[in-house]
Amino acid sequence: MPEVSLTDLDPRLQKQIENACKAVDKNPSYAVDIISNIVSRNPACLDARRLLRQAQDRVHVAKRKGIGSLISKVTSIPFSMGGYAKAKKNPYEALLAAEQMLNANPANIVGHKMIGAAAEALEFFETAAFAYEEIRKIEPNDVKNIKALMSAYIRIGKSEEAIRIGDDAYLEHPADDEIQSLIKQASVEQSIDKGKWEDENSFRDKLKDEEQAQMLEQANRAKTGEAGLRSLIEDAMAAVAEEPENINFYREISSNYQKLGELDHAIEWMRKARQLEVGGVDVNLERIEASLVQEKMAQDIANMEAELEVNPEDEAMQAALEALRHDERIFRLAQAEGLVQRYPNEFGYRYELGELYYMEGETDKAIKELQLAQRSPNMRISSLILLGKAYKWKGFSDLAAEQLNTAKAEIPGISDQKKDVLYELGSCYEEQGDMDKAMVEFKTLYAADISYRDVAQKIDDFYSQ
Repeated sequence: MPEVSLTDLDPRLQKQIENACKAVDKNPSYAVDIISNIVSRNPACLDARRLLRQAQDRVHVAKRKGIGSLISKVTSIPFSMGGYAKAKKNPYEALLAAEQMLNANPANIVGHKMIGAAAEALEFFETAAFAYEEIRKIEPNDVKNIKALMSAYIRIGKSEEAIRIGDDAYLEHPADDEIQSLIKQASVEQSIDKGKWEDENSFRDKLKDEEQAQMLEQANRAKTGEAGLRSLIEDAMAAVAEEPENINFYREISSNYQKLGELDHAIEWMRKARQLEVGGVDVNLERIEASLVQEKMAQDIANMEAELEVNPEDEAMQAALEALRHDERIFRLAQAEGLVQRYPNEFGYRYELGELYYMEGETDKAIKELQLAQRSPNMRISSLILLGKAYKWKGFSDLAAEQLNTAKAEIPGISDQKKDVLYELGSCYEEQGDMDKAMVEFKTLYAADISYRDVAQKIDDFYSQ
């Protein structure tokens, strides 16, 4: 089933959506109920899903302000889902379950991930891209989501957008080979789109080198979905039999298993790659293996969270979820600490460790690593921001403001990162009792994005006093 637009729906449904949109300001819960019903029966209509998301956001804002209730009719997930990882097996059911999660909280990342995975299984690639865009709004630095969004953009012909977000991600994660590969793939697709391949000569004759030719052919084959990926895996396995020391084939197999969601196989082949002589000294492979293990842990956690959505009172399941989360945190810490010990002058690793310490509440340890992480040009601004938050957590709001002001001066324009800095800086001044300075930051943020966190409420409270 191809994706459809609003104009492709029955005229009666179009009229219902039109009425729901008119009611979204005064009665957003009504709009959500109406559009949810239409989306559930027309899952391929991305336009309707976009409107639903807007209505869900309005409901959530109204709830925070105490205006009305959330959603009255949809209160639970009607069937058991093993999480977004099972979306490929029951994609339509996954879409229903995910939308009900988002009815309760439109910032539910698990819900957006379920939509992305289910949409890919159904080859609704525009919908998948929309889901990953929503995650990026909530967690702009989630590198796994950025890569998923890049892949989706490439599939739907938005190669320029894929390159743009890929370039930003590469600055933050210069050692991530997958980001580099996606940028190259997007560049090839962009060249095709610009008409460089219009005549009937073979692609190999037109590409500058053999590596680009292979990449283009693989990109085109991968577009066929699961069958294409499995074909690539079979070809690479045959190549391993002929060239068992060629590490590139191992990496290709692992990467394609990852795209299929078969993380156990992806980890297995990455470990085989690291057992090769050249792989044993490749720190990038070590990081990729660790990333795959973390992804598998995150998948298990997401599965458990989805099951708890169905059985929220199950104490044994709650305990199991906490154990999974604990194991995942310990693993990430151990990996980060090991990298810092072995590569003490790789300051990007120190930022990652400092971030983990901060999340664990080990604020002093975090501050030590973040102070050193500023030496990395790529991580300087992120380090300043997190260092400011760490100082603020300790109650040192004056020191926090110094770091945040420095970061603010180095971030051009009004990006998501700049919004975060403005909010945190305003909060620092607020804690110091300097409301004049606080309002300067909050007003700047308000003028750029009235819906950012609770900045609208802060401005309203200030003027009401």
